Amino acid sequence: MWRPTYHQVIAQLADAFTTLLSFVAAYYLWVLLRWSAPGRALGAEIFLDRAYVAIMTAAAAIWVIIFHYFGVYSYQRFTSFITEFKIICKTVILGSMLLIGMIFLFRPGYVSRTLVILFVMANLGLLTLEKLLLFCLAGFIRKRGKNRKVVLVVGTGDQTKRFVETIQKHFLWGLDIVGFLDPYGENVGKVIFGKKILGSFNDILPVLHSHHLDEVIITVSTRRMGEIRSVLEACEQEGVRVRIISNFLGKIGKRIRADHIFKLPVISISYIPDHQLPLLIKRGMDIGVVSILLVLLAPVFLLIALGIKLTSSGPVFYQWNVVGFNKKPFRSWKFRTMVVGADDMKKDLLPQNEMNGPVFKIKKDPRVTSIGRFLRKFSLDELPQLWSVLKGDMSLVGPRPAGPHELIRYESWQRRKLSFKPGITCLWQVNGRNEIHDFDDWVKMDLEYIDNWSLGLDIKILLKTIPAVILGKGAS
Repeated sequence: MWRPTYHQVIAQLADAFTTLLSFVAAYYLWVLLRWSAPGRALGAEIFLDRAYVAIMTAAAAIWVIIFHYFGVYSYQRFTSFITEFKIICKTVILGSMLLIGMIFLFRPGYVSRTLVILFVMANLGLLTLEKLLLFCLAGFIRKRGKNRKVVLVVGTGDQTKRFVETIQKHFLWGLDIVGFLDPYGENVGKVIFGKKILGSFNDILPVLHSHHLDEVIITVSTRRMGEIRSVLEACEQEGVRVRIISNFLGKIGKRIRADHIFKLPVISISYIPDHQLPLLIKRGMDIGVVSILLVLLAPVFLLIALGIKLTSSGPVFYQWNVVGFNKKPFRSWKFRTMVVGADDMKKDLLPQNEMNGPVFKIKKDPRVTSIGRFLRKFSLDELPQLWSVLKGDMSLVGPRPAGPHELIRYESWQRRKLSFKPGITCLWQVNGRNEIHDFDDWVKMDLEYIDNWSLGLDIKILLKTIPAVILGKGAS
């Protein structure tokens, strides 16, 4: 952790207090608005009832948990106010969705929508003000030489140069480099990047004894990792914290875990998101949002079903057999948009396929019914998949599901998209899915989503999906 435990506790308490204050401020602003209405008199609303106390307490806890998930309490020394503001926005959006879902499920009492909107606005403003004050305070303290870390850098290569340049651009991070160690000690005494080379890797003990160091930062290339054993052993003996900056793990570095199992050191590497808490929150979001949508969209379901029945013969739903998470097959449904027997007609249309790869797509497909074109234009044919989301076979956001007939034609690298639960929408949806004519590009977007997955990314995709669906962007 880059910051002491007591700093984390202070930050958590500050965020919880600010969230509570936001709710109280929103509540009394809401009460003031009610009192200003004609015919309203001063009443018992001056006091918060138990339902509102429970809601504001839950909000404070939820906000702290989400901030913790985004890493706010562990990396603040290396962040910027812009980055922090983006996290605040994500937290307020995600937290509000969870809070609304909890209110809907548990029904603690009457909760005004105006109050919720005022709370979101107040919370966004006060959290931004809180973080800005903390940043200004930290900058003020570090400019005066307090709350700074003295570090020794092991390495003198290109990676070291990039690290030093980054540190120099961010003085308020509070890192002071005392010097460098090079592999062989041939350049001891020379000045590089504004500091002296203090010795070779083998001189680590004398350097530790002659300088008051907070941390040792290793910035050597992968091929030199075997040469730093003496540095690691010396730091272990002296009790000095070590950090390794390496490109060895590449993108997977954020999904690596070190354990000791029966005294055996084990490094576990995951190539897909595997953090249980955010995945649990993602599942909770799916259940909450889909439950609300299924209730609100029930009349739409009935109208679409009636339209399909009146305009073409055949069933309302099309049964869709697909391959999901870890290649597990499941059955899903869409509103039928094609004539009965469309699958049998597909082989005659294969020469007209406009997609490169195993997926079949053509514009002005003759099998599509008149109402089917409308449903596809606005993605209404996919609404029955909400039931698959509720069942747990799919998610609101995730890679495009694969048909069994498509999977057998997948290349090896394309199959990794099946390592994550499929979704109704994803990057391909908001980037105009029918404007993409190469299946490789489609898969690359799915893999980009997997490699960069976060709850914030899910929310961003969902928000972009709404206008894409309403405008019929990229659909046909």
